[in-house]
This record gives sequence, C-alpha cells and structure tokens, in this order.
Amino acid sequence: MNLFESFVSATASLLGNKMRSVLTMLGIIIGISAVIMITSIGQGFQASINGQFSKMGSLGLEVGVKYDEDVTTADMLTLDDASLIVTHPNVENVSPLASMSGKARLKNPAETNNLYFMGTNENFKDVQGLDITEGRFLARQDVDNKAAAIIIDSTLARKLYGKTKATGQTLHATFSFGNVDFTVVGVYHTVDFGSSMFQMPTIAYIPVTTLQKIYGRDYLDNIYVNVKDRAAIERTALEISMLLSMRHGNEGKYNVSNLLQQLDSVNDVLGGITAFVSLVAAISLFVGGIGVMNIMLVTVTERTHEIGIRKSLGATDGNIRFQFLVEAVILAAIGGLIGIALGYCGGVALGGVIDVVPVVSAPTVAFTVIISSLVGIVFGVYPAGKAARLDPIEALRHE
Repeated sequence: MNLFESFVSATASLLGNKMRSVLTMLGIIIGISAVIMITSIGQGFQASINGQFSKMGSLGLEVGVKYDEDVTTADMLTLDDASLIVTHPNVENVSPLASMSGKARLKNPAETNNLYFMGTNENFKDVQGLDITEGRFLARQDVDNKAAAIIIDSTLARKLYGKTKATGQTLHATFSFGNVDFTVVGVYHTVDFGSSMFQMPTIAYIPVTTLQKIYGRDYLDNIYVNVKDRAAIERTALEISMLLSMRHGNEGKYNVSNLLQQLDSVNDVLGGITAFVSLVAAISLFVGGIGVMNIMLVTVTERTHEIGIRKSLGATDGNIRFQFLVEAVILAAIGGLIGIALGYCGGVALGGVIDVVPVVSAPTVAFTVIISSLVGIVFGVYPAGKAARLDPIEALRHE
C-alpha cells in the first residue's frame, strides 16, 4: 500500500467516525489555538514596543535621580539642568518631565475624571510617539509663556464634549490646591477600554512651566535626552552624570540610563512570559496526544478483522504500521490547522480589545504544524505497532 492509498484509507476511516474524530482532535485544537493566540499577542506587544521606540528617532537617554540615595531638594533636577544638558556636544535636544494628579470636571459638575498631568515641552511628542488626531502638540511659545494649553486623549474628549474634535474647548481642572481652566489645543488617539480590566489612567500634557506654576515647585521627575551619535551614548551618559554632579555639588546621585537597553530588557521579559505561558498551553497538546493514542487503540480493536484480511492478502507489518501512522498524523495535522485558524481569530479578537495587532509569523505556523504532526506520530506509534503485530489468523477470527 503506497502513501496515496494509505491517505485515502485513513481519510475514509476518519470520515466514517466524524464525531469521534472531532472529539479526538479537540485537545490538539485547543492546545495549538492557545499557543498561536498567546504567541501572536506576545509578538504583537513586542512589535508595538519596538515601534514606539523607533518613533523616538535619536532618543537615547533618560536622566533621573537615584532616590535610594540620601537625596535632598538641592539634588533634584530642574529646568536649569535641562538647559545644561542640551549644551553637551552630543545632545540634540531634551524633554523635561514633571507630573501631578488632578481631575477634569465632566458635563455634570458633580462628575469628575481622574487625570494624570504631565508637564513637558515640544520635544516630548517624539518621546511618547503620540498620534495627534486633531490640533497640535505643545509649542515652544506655550512653554515660554506658561500657557494654559492642554493635550488630551480621544476618550476623555468624548466624555467631556461628546466628540473627539475638541480643540478650542475649555477643560475645567480641579486640584487639591485650587481650580484651573485649560484650553484644549490637541487630541491624541487612545483606546477606550470602558470599564474593562485594562482601564488605564488618563494622561494629559501641559507645558512644564505651567505645571510648575500651578504646583508651586521647580523640580522635575525626569529629563529625556536625544543624542546625535549613538556610538558615543555610553560616554555621553557618563559625562551628563558628571555635569549634573558638578552643578549640584554632589556625587553619584543621578541615574542616566540607555533607553535601548531598557527596550532589550522589556523584550526579554515579554519573550520569557510568552514562552512560559505557551509552555503551559502546550500541556493540552500532550493531553490531545493521549486522546489520539486512545482512539487509535480503539480503532485497532474495531478493525482487527480488517487487519487480518489485509495481512492474509499480503500486507506486511510495515504496511499496516504505516497505514495507522498516517491516520494518526492526519488526525493531528487537521486538528493543528483548525487550531491555527482559531488561534489567529482569537488573537485578532483579543488584540482588538487591548489595541494590539497580533503578529503570526510563518515560522510559528510551520512550527505548530510540525509539532501537531509529531504528536500524531509519537502517540500513534504504539497503536500502529500493536496493529502490525497482530497475528493474521487470530485477527481473522475476531468479530
């Protein structure tokens, strides 16, 4: 019996017991679909993060204070520090950052929306890779004039004004120390998660000088630095740290980190989490393989008489073994293909909820098809061997 005949015979056997075949494939379908869905979302997250970093252009460093040290207010970063850093020959520009919490009053005065105000300058748009859908981001004159300008996200715009076209509108903000009216100059895209578990804090951007004026403080949380020459980034980081220490008269109190190294760390963590969860999901493949073996053993018992007839007509042990192995592989491979389709659809559905585009690579698909086929081979070997070892005379007597 050649490969084609074995394939036809195996297909006919599976179609003759449709419900049993489907139930047997279920474990493999669940395992493969879970692996595909998890890996596609994980790779989608990585692609999204890498895309955000690619939007940063020549951004390379994040400057902050080491709060585990004995830090005083005299050691805190200020706008003067940002002005000092930008004088470094390898620095293109800087983005100071300060933050505070507040609330935005909604249409109903009794209702508010928690806001996280981030004070920065015109360069920070590239740091965050913001997608401005209407209006503009902060301008230099906003910072210089301490303007009450604000950029909000599309979700908050809909809550406040019933639409995302909100430029020129007034946002009434309340703080523990008073109220401030801002003018919306831009709206950036965000995903509305509603009341789901993925609810994220609402972030609004205002000039850093405005935030300092409102908050009554002159220090910063961080300073992001765009470098000109990436090859000299480590030396630049060391020199910036030394410049800050000299200006503040301290030593070792500033952390200047390479954001590209942070990207590698994030990718490593995401890759590790994806691999671990995929391994857990792959356990169901083992369960599915046991199901394949179980059903194939039942099939051997049911077709004992048929095996006896085939052997009496000249079929060798190898022919019988190969026929049953082909049947097991087809069963597992079809389950794998269905699992890939369901996993991709599940990834797209989940990605739509969390605003991640799933990435299903050709190597991943090929790997899962190979794995599902191997499951059929590994768990089909014993039943096929049992069928091949049947004595033809005893098999013919079996009813």
